[in-house]
Amino acid sequence: MTSIHIRPATLADAPAISAVHCSNVTAWKTWEADGSSRPARYADLTPYQRWLNGGPWLDANSCGFHLNRLLNGGGFALVAELNGRVVATAELSLAHEPPPYSRNLNLSALYVHRNHQRQGIGSSLMQYALTLAEKHHCETFTVAHAEAPNFYKRHGLKLAERSTRFEIPVGPIRKSAPTYTVAPLEDGPYDLVRGWALSIGRYQNAQHDWERTRPNAVPDFEEWQHLRLERHWITVGRHRQSRHAGRAALIFEESPHRLDAANTFLFNPTPDLSPELFSSVRDLASRSGFTRLHCFVRSDVKLPGAVATDYQQQLFMLRLHSTRRHKDTR
Repeated sequence: MTSIHIRPATLADAPAISAVHCSNVTAWKTWEADGSSRPARYADLTPYQRWLNGGPWLDANSCGFHLNRLLNGGGFALVAELNGRVVATAELSLAHEPPPYSRNLNLSALYVHRNHQRQGIGSSLMQYALTLAEKHHCETFTVAHAEAPNFYKRHGLKLAERSTRFEIPVGPIRKSAPTYTVAPLEDGPYDLVRGWALSIGRYQNAQHDWERTRPNAVPDFEEWQHLRLERHWITVGRHRQSRHAGRAALIFEESPHRLDAANTFLFNPTPDLSPELFSSVRDLASRSGFTRLHCFVRSDVKLPGAVATDYQQQLFMLRLHSTRRHKDTR
């Protein structure tokens, strides 16, 4: 008789979690300097090349690094054991944002070992995750990158929005750019922007994307050592007399695929993205030497000059009933 047991993951689970993820890769590749790829054997790949095949989980050491950052950053990692062996895993992050997300638990990853799929293990992890959301008094449960929509529909989630990865040219510096001030954005936990909207750059939720863009959030691969990570407090002109009012947290992450492009994230006290703030973001990017911004934005949001790429994602949401006031401890 089989027995499924779900529990919080520990760092000791990193090799088993890595094995679950690796089982779902059907063909390994390596990439040449010109960007072309060719088939490869797993054993011949460096940890960096394994990452390129699907993320930090595909190497036991980088998986351990990722898991440590996730747990120390306030995230949740789960494993499902079948007769004592880890056969599935899930990761979640808890954010507090303005509506429609509000207090939100987002499922960023759920994988079942390919030899144990269609046995109800994924559904058991989902039920555990939903119970976790209730336990932490969440108002919404989301899957921001829903690759298996029918699975999430069966668990009560509904399509809530679509996001598109846009490319936005910044062009030369204009004399008509808004007046704004910039100060260094110090490294710190999600508490620095808790309760704020993620106006630009939402890939998962605000807590997940904040932690992912902190310094040293990824292994120190030689191939990435030259990439810039710029973090700024940016304040548009009319708010300059106040230290906090109107201030937003802006992060430029140099793209490894285009060194003139910045993956962009903007944490804003309000969900509204004013034209002045958006123009200031573009102007600062230009002054930093970037020629274009890459960012996820809701597909229905109109940004000047934005060109949609062919990458889109669907966010599925379940509204929960646990809306009582509580002391936010995470």
